[in-house]
Amino acid sequence: MNYVMKFSEIRKEDISAAGGKGANLGELFNAGFPVPNGFCITSRAFDDYMKRNGFDTPSSKNNLTSENIAKGQLWKELEDEIAEYYHALAPDLKVAVRSSATAEDLPEASFAGQQETYLNIQGLEQLYLSVKKCFASLFSSRAAAYRKQTNFDTIKISLSVVVQCMVNSEISGVLFTVDPVSKNKSRMMLNASWGLGESIVSGKVTPDIYIYDRDHRQIIEKRLGDKKILICYSADGTEEKETSSQLRSEFSLTEKQAIEIFELGRKTEQHFQCPQDLEWAISQNRLYLLQARPITTLNVKNNSEIQLTKSQRAVLNNWIEHCPTPLYPLDVAPCLLVDEAKNKVFHELGIFVESELTMADNGLLSLSAGKIHISPKIFNIPFLLRSFTDYSINSARTNDSFHTIRKELTTIEKTDPSSLASKALIRQIMELMELSEELAYTRFRYNIFPSVAVSKLIHHDLKKIDKNMNEYDLLSNLSYKTWNLNIELKKLSGYIHSSPELEQLFMELDRTNPRAMSEFLSNQPYFKAKLQNFLNEFGWKSNSSYCAFGSVSWFENPDSLFSMLKVLQNSGRNEEASDKFQNIMTKITKQFDKKKARRLKTKIEEIRAYHVNREESLYMIEMCYGLARRAAFELANRFPQLFKQADDIRYLTLNEVYELPDNITDLKELISVRKFNRQKNEVLWSGFSIGTKTGTQNILTGVSGNGGRCRGRVRKILTQQAFDKMQPGDILLCRYTDPSWTPLFVLASAVISDTGGPLSHSAIVAREYNIPAVLGIGNATDLLEDGDEVFVDGSSGKVIILK
Repeated sequence: MNYVMKFSEIRKEDISAAGGKGANLGELFNAGFPVPNGFCITSRAFDDYMKRNGFDTPSSKNNLTSENIAKGQLWKELEDEIAEYYHALAPDLKVAVRSSATAEDLPEASFAGQQETYLNIQGLEQLYLSVKKCFASLFSSRAAAYRKQTNFDTIKISLSVVVQCMVNSEISGVLFTVDPVSKNKSRMMLNASWGLGESIVSGKVTPDIYIYDRDHRQIIEKRLGDKKILICYSADGTEEKETSSQLRSEFSLTEKQAIEIFELGRKTEQHFQCPQDLEWAISQNRLYLLQARPITTLNVKNNSEIQLTKSQRAVLNNWIEHCPTPLYPLDVAPCLLVDEAKNKVFHELGIFVESELTMADNGLLSLSAGKIHISPKIFNIPFLLRSFTDYSINSARTNDSFHTIRKELTTIEKTDPSSLASKALIRQIMELMELSEELAYTRFRYNIFPSVAVSKLIHHDLKKIDKNMNEYDLLSNLSYKTWNLNIELKKLSGYIHSSPELEQLFMELDRTNPRAMSEFLSNQPYFKAKLQNFLNEFGWKSNSSYCAFGSVSWFENPDSLFSMLKVLQNSGRNEEASDKFQNIMTKITKQFDKKKARRLKTKIEEIRAYHVNREESLYMIEMCYGLARRAAFELANRFPQLFKQADDIRYLTLNEVYELPDNITDLKELISVRKFNRQKNEVLWSGFSIGTKTGTQNILTGVSGNGGRCRGRVRKILTQQAFDKMQPGDILLCRYTDPSWTPLFVLASAVISDTGGPLSHSAIVAREYNIPAVLGIGNATDLLEDGDEVFVDGSSGKVIILK
């Protein structure tokens, strides 16, 4: 009898017998790590199971489904050996039964979650049944799709089954010894939630997140998760329960417990000599290590291996400014609708532009340069220019479109999505997409295109006034949506500042704690009313204006809004109004005769009006997207058999959502594959570099966003939630900015960004506040850290690292 091996007999080299998971557990158990005891049913047992039940014959290949495999029979010799080892652990012990593929937990691929786990199994009959189900799981459509995606479908893979003492965990989770998002090796990431770890592994909860600085051995960031459910034992194995409001509002781990887990991860990584993905649990105040595997996502091509052409880098630079995180499959069609609206205007001028960004059916994004094709119609542009730049027509068409769409959006906003049938929700999403497309066309045809054309017509005259001037300098002191947003933000901040008691409570508020946020607003009814008025006007502003379903608005989560208000509390009250625009008007009067000056000023006022409409159209598009998200997530809740959580609907395409509930089985497999491939898209998004670092190793080169020079210390801000780190005089270091980042420019002495160019948001606002800006460096946020001393030369587009 040699179908079973105890953990004490297994080492990390025994992958062929115990599979990756079993080999790692045996290695850790024998090295003295807190691994619950157990044994492995070896791959030989699986191979014999396949032979004895006739599943390895050529004629059976077409019937190798998980359902058929599970109907096979174990034989007496195997059952007796399993029983012997099971009873040696303890009579009628509750155990966890986990699959362990012989290609699993390798540096090349983790196979995480592709086979099955059965928890709270008690007694031999349940154990035998679970072993057969684990054998069968190797042939599920999900596992087969994964093997094909990772190129493991061409080699023979066998299966071991791990049987391990069950830990009745009060708290559990996952630890990555290298931050899997930023790939920063000096940081670890810990996810934690109440109950058994399946709630996190399956993606059914948003866990608490802890970021640990391994160099200084301290927690540097905590984010409270919703933890809406917990998974616990039941008579039938496990069950889901709703988490109490108190547990949702509390962090699941104390700082001492979290640091103990981080240190366990450090020791595990040292033992295996590579970054590790750990599953852990706490039961009766004792920490257990349930599983460890290499972090395979670090082996996706890193930034030095991503080969992008110059034009592809330029395309990606533009996309990241509008979509700081990669598009989900559900985001692609809305983006293409906007592209089509823009291209429709190009077509009218005889220009055809191919799409720059596409997504394959497996969820992988790809970039192209967006080739341009010209038709003979282009020769009509001089004759079309007058009609394209007719301000009275453009203004009238814009006002008519905005008026109609506002009415429709107001009606949709007042409709309770929970009261609608699924088909009605789908129709609502369709309508919102159509409205966004109409807004995009109005935005480009009647505002952006004519504004660019008029700017070109007056460009020569602007250079006569000031050789460094461009059309964006004409937008100072203009009452457009983003500028009004910042004015109203300052009013909210001023109200907080007017009451020392309110200001103290606000500055001490833990905005990551929903319960604390709710209590704060309940106890401050006047501030709550002012906040609601602000949200009624600007609440659909999101953190990613072009991502219809991957973004989050202030209505959905006000966390970043509160972060901005905290920034404004530190910004001082003596900001002087810019008189740049009035100075330009004065110079025009002096430079040109009355007729020429009047004509030029009229054109400038048209450009300013176009910009107001341009901003308004984007906010209305974001409202379309916000309402579409509301409908989509409500729709997802109607199909729990397809979506583990509502956000998973983002892994479908728009057409697939429109066809729900068709093809649910096929869609489950697609979601699984697309989730896996998202990590590759994240590497593409986070790993590109469009700037350079010179051979002297202390100069970063980008492009000039605004002139001027400044010496100081950088403050790295990667998310809106981190806005309140910014202090007066800091040099802002970021991946990108959008209009919601404007309050930071009040504090900043200069700005450095990975993306952006002379016409980006960062450049416009830097010029408004007259601070140096070096943009489009590409890798500045990787090369610089908080506190690094630098010299910013905005005129030359260079940053010198002084440290």
